Amino acid sequence: MSLKSELLSRHPEIFEGRSILVTGFFPDNEIISLARTAENLLVWCTDYVQFLNFAPLFSSAAASSPAASSPAPISAASSSDSSPSSAGFLSWQEGNKTVMFGAEPAVSFAPSCALIYMSKNKKENIFYLERVRRLLPEGSEVFVIGGNDEGVRGMETILKNTGPAEKYDYGRKCTLFRMLVKKSPAQTTEAAPAAAPSEVTPAPAPHTECYNAVIRDISLSVAMIPGVFSMDRMDQGTRFLLESIADLDLSHVKTVLDAGTGSGIIAVFLKKLLPDTRVTAVDVSAFALKAARETARLNNADIQVIPSDMLDETDRYDLIISNPPFHVGKKQVFGPVLKLIRDCPSHLASGGSFFMVANAFLPYENHLSQAFWKSGVKYRNSQYKILYGFTK
Repeated sequence: MSLKSELLSRHPEIFEGRSILVTGFFPDNEIISLARTAENLLVWCTDYVQFLNFAPLFSSAAASSPAASSPAPISAASSSDSSPSSAGFLSWQEGNKTVMFGAEPAVSFAPSCALIYMSKNKKENIFYLERVRRLLPEGSEVFVIGGNDEGVRGMETILKNTGPAEKYDYGRKCTLFRMLVKKSPAQTTEAAPAAAPSEVTPAPAPHTECYNAVIRDISLSVAMIPGVFSMDRMDQGTRFLLESIADLDLSHVKTVLDAGTGSGIIAVFLKKLLPDTRVTAVDVSAFALKAARETARLNNADIQVIPSDMLDETDRYDLIISNPPFHVGKKQVFGPVLKLIRDCPSHLASGGSFFMVANAFLPYENHLSQAFWKSGVKYRNSQYKILYGFTK
């Protein structure tokens, strides 16, 4: 049990007899146990891996046997097509408990309170707070829990500027806040959509803002979604990667995978560059998947966008391309990148290619040489390098 869950376990009154919406960055899946006395529970995940971690709790077979397979999630599509590329959200459901994955909460009941697990991303925390405030009636309680190393002081200021707030408890290197929902007159007149018991209603989303970028005479509009890497401008590493790729002969490429797509700019650029190519974009972040879908829509680009932990749920491709993350907050984390490099050859067609951009100082060359038939540095500037790997 995480330190946050230990602190929450001291407060069963938060959950008892209530219809509660819980969201944020989950340190474990103990919320299902902590909220066992809730009348209704909706756990809204925006990280696909965290969503999958809840799966064993929604399968009697998995509960009795660790080796048993997890249940298939329910897919709710945003169009008549229920394929993963068009899914508005995915969910596990059992009785009064639902765990969902998506960029917006999809509610089948009227929540009477909410609990937010803080992340280290300030913009994400504000996003979660605004979303739950829109769904809750005036005077409802919102509880926020965060580690003391996650910007708790800044969050306390945000809460007090949003509505009446207090420090509810602290301990286990964590702080628990309580805030009452206070709405503006405009928000008060906004009635939340009523949902029949059998329906699931996504919360209405605001208009998507975007920025414009030009790479090698290809103009793109890029969706700006909070919580997505380089949300409001093009990352210079991404620009270097796309300008470098545009110089290569890609006439043989028929299928492309953008691993860790973020805003979708790489996938959409390649679709514009190679209009006859089938392009797939994957990410673990619901915010990134939403941004990629919006970027594709803004540019009239027909690409497939699906949730996946890097390559776990993907096919085989002629080209895999990535600007992979190596930070969680301020901490450098190389595990996902090394996993991507290690798994790439088995997801490439014969003669396939892998290209990624990395900061010049990051030591990936040895890992590439162990995974691929041929590998090395294709291009380099003062800040970045373009690494490649070829299969036979």
